[in-house]
Amino acid sequence: MGTKPGEWSVKAPLSAPRSHPAVAVHGRKIYSFGGGGPAFKSLNLSEVYDPKTDRWSSLRPMPTLRSGAMAATIGDVIYVIGGGFKKPDGKFKFLTTVEAYFPKEDRWETGPDLLQPHDYPASTILDGKIYIIGGHHPNATEGGPQTDPAFSFSERWSPGMKGWEEIAPMPTPRFAASAVVVNGQLSVLGGVAFTPQGFNEYDRIETFDPKQGTWTVSPLKLPWGSAGQGACVVNDRLYIFGGFRGDEGIGTHGAIFDPTSKKWSELPPMPEARAAMGVAVVDGTIYLLGGWAKDRSVMGSVVAF
Repeated sequence: MGTKPGEWSVKAPLSAPRSHPAVAVHGRKIYSFGGGGPAFKSLNLSEVYDPKTDRWSSLRPMPTLRSGAMAATIGDVIYVIGGGFKKPDGKFKFLTTVEAYFPKEDRWETGPDLLQPHDYPASTILDGKIYIIGGHHPNATEGGPQTDPAFSFSERWSPGMKGWEEIAPMPTPRFAASAVVVNGQLSVLGGVAFTPQGFNEYDRIETFDPKQGTWTVSPLKLPWGSAGQGACVVNDRLYIFGGFRGDEGIGTHGAIFDPTSKKWSELPPMPEARAAMGVAVVDGTIYLLGGWAKDRSVMGSVVAF
């Protein structure tokens, strides 16, 4: 790979360190909900960041403690979906619940339950529908990721539907993957699962065609096997940041894929190693929020690229 020029900047930190936050954009502002604090303690903190002022403001707390949830904006509503929390007995509970946040009124309502619990799934919006794909296996509530075969169940919903709709399962079960939309199709990148061969961090990309309702394995691969990375598309270019990479663990690495040249280029390293972060794009600037540091301590820092 070549190297792509660019510059990182440090922004105002979150009010408290956390990994696995649910992040969405509404009205050119970034909203962060929940996440995991120290010792996997799930949070219900809600706050909003204004890039113009570089300031965070507190919002009404989310009704449910949750980390590993996904957030998606449809119209004037932000939906916070799934996730889970650690119970006092040390076991995890994965959630089917959905909560709807109304930014203009700073209020919460209950949304439609998922068909299955999804913790740390891949998620994106395509054609006005929210897609929730894979995640931790619903039965992996005791052993944690080191014994988790992951989940391939996938579903979608939009406000005009009565409830969530099952779609074809993702070919490769995985959690800690990312989902993006490119050329009208949904692509799931990376992720991880515990397989008979051990803990497997994937470099594969699988693509869902909403018109055909089918998945295909893309010939394009990530430049390395990755889990817990940040990913987004800006100006038709695919970006990935950080995450777990083999024996290196959590790193500062990043890469960009140019669809014209069909090549990956290495990005300047992030200021800090980071995984399990929130990702948002406002006016072409990419923001990475919180996450796990190299030693898997939780982070409160925010950086922009």
